[in-house]
Amino acid sequence: MEELKFVFKCFAATALLIVLMQVKVAGNSIESHSFRWLQKSTVSQYIQSAAAGGAMAIRNLGRSLGDGVASTVDGFQEGAHEKAIR
Repeated sequence: MEELKFVFKCFAATALLIVLMQVKVAGNSIESHSFRWLQKSTVSQYIQSAAAGGAMAIRNLGRSLGDGVASTVDGFQEGAHEKAIR
């Protein structure tokens, strides 16, 4: 029963927060102000640059692995071709 009370309390708190975020201040809602602040904050810029670096590293890794596999397959095919000629 305690778990159900906890779920209802969390639901009520979330619903209240959602309603309060829709209050307009200076023509924009608090939600839009906070969203804009999160996008322009220094922390989010650091996180964005780290994510971009990670994505670039994964892309480069994928290319390297693809090139390595392709060269290995080509090497096996050349070796098989040379054995067939003999």
